[in-house]
Amino acid sequence: MEGVHLAVYSSIKPGCYHRLSLDKDTRYLVSSLVSVIDYLDQASMIGEKIRRGELAAPHASWGTLLGKALREAYRWIPDHVFPDIIVPHLMYASVLAYTDVDSVVKDSGKIRRTLNIFLHGTGWRDIKVFIDTLRSIHRYDMVDHLRTSGIDHVHALESGMTLEDVFRVLGSKWPGFMSLDTRYTELFDHVKQLIEYNKKYSDPESAVVATYLDLIEKKLPNWAEKIVDEARNNGLMTSREGSKMLFNIDLRLRKEKHLFREYIGLVAIITSLAIYEGLRP
Repeated sequence: MEGVHLAVYSSIKPGCYHRLSLDKDTRYLVSSLVSVIDYLDQASMIGEKIRRGELAAPHASWGTLLGKALREAYRWIPDHVFPDIIVPHLMYASVLAYTDVDSVVKDSGKIRRTLNIFLHGTGWRDIKVFIDTLRSIHRYDMVDHLRTSGIDHVHALESGMTLEDVFRVLGSKWPGFMSLDTRYTELFDHVKQLIEYNKKYSDPESAVVATYLDLIEKKLPNWAEKIVDEARNNGLMTSREGSKMLFNIDLRLRKEKHLFREYIGLVAIITSLAIYEGLRP
């Protein structure tokens, strides 16, 4: 929970949500996860049951769990549900409960293998429930993206798709879902780097900002690249100069419509995993 709060409100993330921005959805991002806290507990319990041998992973009904959680979020905050934040946190709550690791960085291989086992135990029923839920919470943008990519429950039945295939496609537009693609090994590299940034800046917010900048650096316009480097060299939010540079970059990016809000889901799960690793806000 604290990871999402830190990821969302850390300032200043140019072109994205942050504490000083006027983006109306900023407060709903945190509320999205708060609204499903009971389902985070349920996800953890599922992981523990699988670890104890009381439940087989293929019988965990992931689609049902995700569907109930997303509908609960919609009940609390209609038309402001962020599956790219909720879904990764639910899945990793279960994976971490199962693996019971001390370090997500050192044991990243075990975590990826467990996630792979969990997701590959899903099938067309889970996909149908998940897509129907996206439709019911009015995330038609996600449903349309899946459909144009050739994914629906009928195709899932015929081709033997799993939820990982669904998340991989969604991740091409909402990077938070990339964290559920077991081929995306960079996830834990970013977690490790965030920890290192915190040591460098002695400031968790600047560490989150630096991680965010790593994620979007290839998408930045040419004029912003040099200023971002200067802001890093000036300590980002730990100095007046760095803060001013970030403010000016953010202002110009928004004026030119260069926005990267879709990366908030990925920043959130990276930050949450970093907190599990030992980062303290």
